[in-house]
Amino acid sequence: MKTTRLMAWLLFLSGALIYVIGLWRACPLLSGKGYFLGVLMTGMFVTYAYQRAENLNQNDEHFASVCQMVALITIGLLLVGVWNTPLAPIEMGLYPAAFFVCLAGKIMLMRPLKE
Repeated sequence: MKTTRLMAWLLFLSGALIYVIGLWRACPLLSGKGYFLGVLMTGMFVTYAYQRAENLNQNDEHFASVCQMVALITIGLLLVGVWNTPLAPIEMGLYPAAFFVCLAGKIMLMRPLKE
């Protein structure tokens, strides 16, 4: 299980660092930097809230649908922001991929350990 935790941490940290450092350098305005940081934090919060409710067996259909709606809005905001930022074509694919890698690492970290 240590390898799984290490892989989860590597995914989470590498995705977050690529996303934050890359978009920090790419966005000329402070408002753009805050926008992308807010998108990342919203995605992390929705993932955390859903996984925590799932782990505590307190998840119901309404809460799950709200989490899905917020996650879809967050992904939409990310895609609109990346589309409207002056980025090279390779960066337009890199930063959303880093966002999803970071989310995957967060999901892996929140899974309960089975021993």
